[in-house]
Amino acid sequence: MWLHIDGAYGAGLALLPEHKWVMAGWNEADSIVVNPHKMLFVPLDFSVLYVRDLERLRRVFTLVPEYLRGDTVEAEKNYMDYGVQLGRRFRALKAWMVFRTFGRAGMAARIRDHLRLANLVADWIKSDNRFELAAPVVMPVVCFRFVGSTVAGVADAGPRSATAATKIDTLNSEIVERINASGRAYLTQTKLHGRTVMRIGLGNILTTEQHLRKAWELIQEIAEEVAGT
Repeated sequence: MWLHIDGAYGAGLALLPEHKWVMAGWNEADSIVVNPHKMLFVPLDFSVLYVRDLERLRRVFTLVPEYLRGDTVEAEKNYMDYGVQLGRRFRALKAWMVFRTFGRAGMAARIRDHLRLANLVADWIKSDNRFELAAPVVMPVVCFRFVGSTVAGVADAGPRSATAATKIDTLNSEIVERINASGRAYLTQTKLHGRTVMRIGLGNILTTEQHLRKAWELIQEIAEEVAGT
């Protein structure tokens, strides 16, 4: 068995001493992937793959046809032997610049602020009975859904009818589509426990509380329009 940990977004929390729990079990993994272009402020695209047995990875991908034999030197590490690509851009430069500019403490401070902003959005959602949180806010990602004033407050009273649930799913999808089409904000949607939910994910170093306040007001505005149609 090969145990791989996909820490694409969440592994960035390991920078925070108070979130070291995210590393539980990493010592058992054969490989871990982290995408600094998600939580760690590096421009797209830049991924980091940690591998316990690097030689095993090299054996999987090494393929040296005659026309490439002149490019291989046994004493040096040739990165074409560690993935599908034979050539690649110097992606490490932009990561180095971000890390050198902010430092570990600076990056940790910015991640903490994104966590603060995510919890602030969660508070706004909880204060409006037309919406409900769909999952706990653990990382700077908020999953929530519009339930409408007529069905708000019944989430814990038992399962909704299939017809009502389908209608609410449709409303949430339409809200996301209208917001994205407006060009004023961008949301994603997903399914949690079979329900359609909206997602706000933080990762842009320039995002401020004002941006989120405007986005939340837009969500409320569009939700009201959609519910009234």
